[in-house]
This record gives sequence, C-alpha cells and structure tokens, in this order.
Amino acid sequence: MLQRYPGIARHVRKLVIRPEKEPQHRRARQPTKEWDIAGDISRIVAAIAVHLHDLHEFEWDGEDMLPDDRMWSELQRRCPELRHIGTTFGCFLPRPTSHLFKFSDLEGFSLIFKNGFYGHQLHLASRESAPVFSRLWDMLIWRCPYLQSLEITGTAVEASDVFPLHRTRWPCLRYLTVGDAVLGDFDSPGQPDLRSFTDFLDFLERHPTLEGVHILGHTNIHHLHLAQLEEDALPNLTEFTGSLEHLRALISRGQGQGGAIANFNAQILWGQHVPLSDTPLSKTLKRVCLPEPMQLRELTPLSMSRVLMDLTALTSLTITFALHSGYDSNGVLRTIVASCPQLLHLDLTCTSKPSFYLDSFSRSVKKLARLRSLNLTIVKFHGEEAMHLGAARIALANPRLIRFTINYISAHAPTLPLPPLLETGSFELLSDMYGLPVNLYVSEWRAILSGGGGGGVIWRSMVSAAMLLGIGVGTGWRRSHSGWTRQWVCELRPSGHPDVARKSVSELLLERSQAGEEARLLALCFGLLLLAMWGVLWRALMYVPLVASSV
Repeated sequence: MLQRYPGIARHVRKLVIRPEKEPQHRRARQPTKEWDIAGDISRIVAAIAVHLHDLHEFEWDGEDMLPDDRMWSELQRRCPELRHIGTTFGCFLPRPTSHLFKFSDLEGFSLIFKNGFYGHQLHLASRESAPVFSRLWDMLIWRCPYLQSLEITGTAVEASDVFPLHRTRWPCLRYLTVGDAVLGDFDSPGQPDLRSFTDFLDFLERHPTLEGVHILGHTNIHHLHLAQLEEDALPNLTEFTGSLEHLRALISRGQGQGGAIANFNAQILWGQHVPLSDTPLSKTLKRVCLPEPMQLRELTPLSMSRVLMDLTALTSLTITFALHSGYDSNGVLRTIVASCPQLLHLDLTCTSKPSFYLDSFSRSVKKLARLRSLNLTIVKFHGEEAMHLGAARIALANPRLIRFTINYISAHAPTLPLPPLLETGSFELLSDMYGLPVNLYVSEWRAILSGGGGGGVIWRSMVSAAMLLGIGVGTGWRRSHSGWTRQWVCELRPSGHPDVARKSVSELLLERSQAGEEARLLALCFGLLLLAMWGVLWRALMYVPLVASSV
C-alpha cells in the first residue's frame, strides 16, 4: 500500500515489518519460497524509504532470515528523522560491514533473539559472532551516546556472553528491557554467579535516569540479588515489569536488606505487616506489570496485597494468575480492588479454569471508581451470558470507564505465551453530560462459527446457521478473513426512557432479553391460535359442500 500511495507514506511515523506473518490465504496464492520473503519485503521497504520523510521508529520483526542490507542503507540515507530501530537475529547473523551498524544518534534500539539464534549456537562467543557484536556495541556506545531506550531479549534461558554491561553507560537512558539474552540463568542464591548479577546491579546503579525497568523471561534471578541494590538507586523509576518477588525486593531496599525479605512469608503467616510506604520507590512507581502467571495459593493474595497496598502512586496494573479448582475466584479480585483503589488502568488475565463470571466481575470492579480502561482475558465459563451483556453490566457498574476489552481464551497450562484468542470484544462507553451511561459501541470478533454466549442450544443453532448463510438473524455477524465480526451500538438506557427509540416488532422478536422471550412466546401462541382457527374454518368450508351434495 505504501508503495502505491507515496502520499500516505509521507505521514508514517512508526513502521513494523513482520515478513513471516502474512495471512495464510495470501501466502497460498504466492509461489515465493519461505527464504525469499524476507528479501522481497526488505527490498520493497528500501524502495519506499525515499517517501518516509517523517519515519521516527522502524522495527524488523523477522524469524530466521535476514533482510536485504540495502534496506538499512536506504533507511539511513532517506529517513533523517529515524531515531528508533529494532531488529531480530535468527539462524544467520548480519555481516560486520552491514549498514545496520552504521546508524548514529539513535534514541532507541531493540534486539530480539529468535530460536534459530540459539539453535545454531550463535549466542556463544566465536570468530563468527564476536565481530558482529563488537560492531553493534561500538555503534551503541560510541555513536549513540544519548540512547534513551534499550531492549535486548531472547527466547532461551542461555545467556549470551557478548554484552559488556560492566563498561556501558548512557547518561540519558530512560527505559531498559532485558531478558534471557543478558541476565541468563543465574545459579542458586547460595552460590551465585557473582560477575553476572553484579554487572547488572552496577549497570542499574550507574543509570539514575531510568524510568522503566522490564525483566522478561525465566531469568531465575533471585530477589535477593535485587535487594542488594543501593537504597538510592533508581530514584526516578515509574514502570516495572517482572515477578512479585522482584518487585517486593526493589521496594524493600534498605529495610534490613535480605533479612526482612527472606522472612516475609513467615511475617504474613503471623499477621505482621512490613511497612514499605516509606521507601522512595513506593512513591514513584506508577505502572506495574506481572506477566508470569502466578499460582494462587493460600498466602498468595495476602502477599500480593501487602506489596500493592503500599504503592501509593500506582495507577496501572497488569497481572496474570492461574486459579486452582475449588479456589474462590472472586477473592483475588477483592484483593486487587482493596489494595489498589486508585487504579486508572487494569489488565487482568486468568489462564485456567475456574475463572469467574462477568456478572460477579462487574460487581467486584465497581469499587474502582477511578478506573478508565480495562483489559480482561479469561477462560469462558460454560453457560456464560453473551459477551455484550456482560460488557453492559461492567459499563453500568463503572460508568467512568472510557473503553475496555474482553477476551476469551482456551484453558491451558499457566505458562507464557497465552493461547490464541477464541473471542474478543472492544467496547467504548458514551455517557451524557451528567456522567450517566448512554450507549456502548461494540466491536466483536470470533474465531469460529458459533452462536456462543448462552441463549440455549436452539438459539445458538439458529445463529450459527444464519451466520453460515450470511443472513444474520438480527445479529449482524459478517465473515472476515480471520473469523466473524460485527459492530453495533448497544443501548444502555432503560426501554421506558423518553430518549430511547421504540423498537419495532421484528426487533423485539429478535431481542435476546426477557421481553424478547415473552414476545416470541406470544408470537408462537398467536401463530398456533391462527393455525387452529384456520383448521376450524377449513373443516367448516369442506363440510358445507358435502351437506349440499347429500341433499
């Protein structure tokens, strides 16, 4: 599209290329070989680079194959505003003379290692990889002194031995994202790899400008390592991603170092509260992400509340957990609501059954009076009401919401990444001048042909057959290349409201509500009555000619 319409390309500020993630129906029509796709797409990017005048951020998210080096050359020459670049390393490494390593004055850099990088042992120092990483770090350290964002992550637990954290410093660094590629798999706390985690801690202490620290993957870095940070380190930290233990260790620095942390569970068990609200980080941290699914056990909600309730500045929380059979699913909701009443954004994911009903969730989230956005990902209960009905309950319970999303996933083991979505809905709430909810703009998507969402087997069969025939049965579902979609407006005001338009008879008959069920029942009774009257009249009309002929 950008190649055909250069006028649009001039206004693009961020461009992300994923060459291996083309739609299957489009890839089936193209005879291009898998290893040629990256080269073809990168040459297209090189051709349109002359039109990308305002491009500020570019990311190449490939799997194994390298892009054509001319792409980096053209981006460097044609895009004067380019300040953030991202790339991936897979089965092959770029040449040391690649134009990828010739950028200057970058503000952000991202490097992700794919499975092929580890499968070909490229993470180990060798004559092949050493010159490549030497050129990479020379570019970042010497030609990009004002780097503000750095992301280096991978997909394996083996650490690469080519990242000189002990000798790097960027005075303007604000965001750091690291994973297995940098931190690796540390030894047990009793016999730690001193050089590995000491270099990482020194790196954090040398960058007081850091506003976001994100620790991804199964690095196995023990929370006692982070507890050894200086108390005045990370004074401006506002964002953190990691585990609950990492967060607790960062907050409680200076509270007796490792002793208070090591005995934290025992103190919880005996009802002792460890005050953390006096630490500097508890007053600056605004956004927390706990991506790894937490197994909810007896002490987990209490341990979580003791950490979250002391974060007085927290406004955004992303948390993932897995419930065990028989566990009170609403208990964790009550814990989050009681610990973080000031939240503006909540991203909640439950990866296994039992989950919770949208009705009970709407009652629990009602106490988050300041909540503005919500992202809910759960395993759908059997017999759950339609998604838009649950969304309407959430909107009516919390009318200050601006927009929120509900996702349904299949039950799976509590590990990342999450399985593909089965159903998703995006909702935007429209309120009147008094803050009362008026309408809910609904955009739904389903992966499979299914009526779903309650209503009984007969209703689901009718909807599925209608979706297959494309007639909708009043639902508005339409076929798309990736599933079934519909967009519509849900009225939140009661039917007797003077500003609500009265529904026609056909809309009432197709409405999925108590009134719709009663209307359909009356229509069925009326139809049976007409059929009975027609039978009586037909028998009477047939009886009169027989009597006349006999006379």
